[in-house]
Amino acid sequence: MATLDWSMLTRGQTKRDLYARETYFREGLCDAEEVLGTAALATVLRDSALLMVKPDGLAAGKLPPVLEYLTEHGFTPVAVREFRFQPFHWRELWRYQLTSATLDRLAVNELLLGAGPALLLLLRSEPGHELPGTVRLSTLKGSATLEAQKPGTLRSLLGQPNRVLSYVHVADEPADLLRELGLLFDGPSRRELLDRVAASALAARDKDALDQALERFARPTRSLSSADALSGVARSLTAAAPGPATESARHGVDRMERGERIDWRAFLTDLDAAGAHPERWDLAVLGTYFIVYDEPGHPKMLTNPDPESWRPDFGG
Repeated sequence: MATLDWSMLTRGQTKRDLYARETYFREGLCDAEEVLGTAALATVLRDSALLMVKPDGLAAGKLPPVLEYLTEHGFTPVAVREFRFQPFHWRELWRYQLTSATLDRLAVNELLLGAGPALLLLLRSEPGHELPGTVRLSTLKGSATLEAQKPGTLRSLLGQPNRVLSYVHVADEPADLLRELGLLFDGPSRRELLDRVAASALAARDKDALDQALERFARPTRSLSSADALSGVARSLTAAAPGPATESARHGVDRMERGERIDWRAFLTDLDAAGAHPERWDLAVLGTYFIVYDEPGHPKMLTNPDPESWRPDFGG
């Protein structure tokens, strides 16, 4: 690590300091050096990117427009993997972003990210761009905050309904791509994926995986609207036995119907005590609309890099 050229991996000193001591990143980097070779590492990383269609994105039928957008902007899939988030996956993936999250936000994430599969796409970027593929795709992705989204960005075009139902995630810099491979996959799987990045083409297995995903998620498999989710959760209370927990849960539903935010974990406790068991998706989606997202006064440890910091060249 002492001789590592960090300029090809990140333009943030804070990220460099954090990742230099983190095993996920270090394992991803070690495998990349072994598979790609130190001479080719910078070039391959420059032309690579990572995009994940999250469970909500697949359920909302967003995979076809995501692939169309990638093609229009010169990105080609070279590896495809369907996987399911485990709690440690998503907590570690967003470790430096979730420092400002409320415990209610964590509870909603637990429901949402475990509700269905996600699809990981490793991509190669067409040559001729000033920015690395990861940085360019991060810029094209756009903000998860609706008010900050710019026209023409991917999240703006996908029409996400709120900040949590953001549909997609991307690695922001080459260092993030390596870290996320280290986090999400074991050594053999990680090296296989890096082989696919070096090959710059879909293998038969990956093409089949993408074709199957397109067939399964070509259109929405469920509604992610607040009204439908609220109706589903309300229905789960119709058979609940009378009592304080049922009354409290119904009061929570009434408040959400008025558009008010609620104490989410207390609401979950009331539902459980009342014997109500809403469908997981309805409960997960409902929470994304009615929780308080962030603790005030606790900023993220890491923010997206300024794309301009990568100009005029990758190694500068």
